[in-house]
Amino acid sequence: MSPVLYIIGRNTLITTEGKRHNLYFREVKILMRGGGRMFKLSGKSAGAICVLAVLGFLQGLVLKNYLFPAKPDIPPQNVISLALKNTAQALSYRYTIQMSTLIDGKEQAASDIKGERQNQNSIHFKGQMFESEVDFYQIDSTAYSKDQLTGEWMKNKDNQINQQEIFMFELNPLASFTYKELIEANCRGLEKLNGKRVWVYTASPVINNPYMEILWKDFGYKFWLQPRSLLISKALVTATSKNNPADKLTLLVEFKDFNSNIEIRPPF
Repeated sequence: MSPVLYIIGRNTLITTEGKRHNLYFREVKILMRGGGRMFKLSGKSAGAICVLAVLGFLQGLVLKNYLFPAKPDIPPQNVISLALKNTAQALSYRYTIQMSTLIDGKEQAASDIKGERQNQNSIHFKGQMFESEVDFYQIDSTAYSKDQLTGEWMKNKDNQINQQEIFMFELNPLASFTYKELIEANCRGLEKLNGKRVWVYTASPVINNPYMEILWKDFGYKFWLQPRSLLISKALVTATSKNNPADKLTLLVEFKDFNSNIEIRPPF
């Protein structure tokens, strides 16, 4: 049996089993029971151990709140909406985007991107899109793109890349999560992600993305949310082909380093 700590004061008994939690420091005596023995302390020693016991109890409460954070007390639809808003408003972050398709039983990577954003006006990403290398900067209204054949950088002032949405998903990793409504949303509980506990939410959306709706249907969302900030650590989109229900789309986005010191400068 694990040792049990009894703290006895005038008209008060406190145990580590949590029976009572009021302390009076007069005539404090402490009894420790463990291994079939009873130990007795009183006076200054008892007072010191009493204080340590209280501190340990408070630390336990803090640890419990960290390991088992409170579930958001708002509907799942509102949690998801708030998480998307909080993430979009972050001052800076780093992200990865991985999109793949399963067509005729063959899985193929469509894109594999690493990017970083500094405020709303500066962004850099690089990686592969449809088996082609891409390296792109947008700083305010100026775009810089690398010619993969020559290795030279091309500069385009007064860039309208956002309006054209050529790199819609790469420039805005949340673009895949725009919806008209969430038909169903649920909290799936806590999971560990990169050693930290996160809340997991799933949803069935009516999406608001004409590019994705051309070929795909039956969209599903899954979010891994940081407990207190409700920032998105990880998000997943799945969909089924309109032509063949066996063909699938998977798009995975991961975020980190929220509101960190990220500085994006022109490549030349």
